[in-house]
Amino acid sequence: MTIYVDILIVLNTLVNYFILLAVRKITRSYTKRWRLVVGALFAGLSSLLIFIENLGIVMTLLKIATAILTVIITFGLKPPNQFFKRVFFLFAITFIFGGFALAVYMFFDKDILLYSNGIVYFDVDMTFIVVCSVISYIIITMLTKLTDKKAPKNKEYMVCIENNSNSISCVGLMDTGNNLRDPFSGYPVIMVEKSIFQKIFNEEKIRLIPVSTINGESMIKAFKPQKLTIGDYSTDKVYIGECETPLNEYKIILNINLEGEMHND
Repeated sequence: MTIYVDILIVLNTLVNYFILLAVRKITRSYTKRWRLVVGALFAGLSSLLIFIENLGIVMTLLKIATAILTVIITFGLKPPNQFFKRVFFLFAITFIFGGFALAVYMFFDKDILLYSNGIVYFDVDMTFIVVCSVISYIIITMLTKLTDKKAPKNKEYMVCIENNSNSISCVGLMDTGNNLRDPFSGYPVIMVEKSIFQKIFNEEKIRLIPVSTINGESMIKAFKPQKLTIGDYSTDKVYIGECETPLNEYKIILNINLEGEMHND
């Protein structure tokens, strides 16, 4: 079979784009669209490994390195626990796709498909690939809109708070009920459980922010962190407020005002 480099790269770039979309959804990660494209393109270019004879352990190490670099390009390195989770699911989803491609190879016309070194190549016209990609994009967009309508407004994000050379990483909830702002700066306030607050707060920079609850008016302790990271979005224009009561499943309650800033960044 004659392998055309342009079809090889385009096909694998498209496949890896949808794989990275799946990784993003499963790990509840946030990243910019352009980083998804660049990560998929890098993974697509790595499909040129198909021309290298199988070098055993060397080929395995090359594929592991490629997967790790793809995750770094697409999502970054932080937080570490989320990074390893993304790498794991990238491999898992890729293996599932590889199994599907192998099934196609075994049960259908072997003259149009080549599967080598974990890389798939279909001997089809470029126009066919473009048309299939457009149709796939339309279907995925429609399904996304349908699921978004049925899904609750609250969303989970991986959050990292950095302050005084300390950092805390855990899953936070984007709560539509939290739209609290600091009355002086106008910055949004996110609420964190007391145990987390005490690990990273700066006593010299503590301030009190008024809040209204069903029980009346009260004041909460808050500080401005050096950096707050939600997925791929980072800012220091935010206050971290202490929640005296346990937050149960989520240790961080994000401010709904941050969601618009994240997607406009």
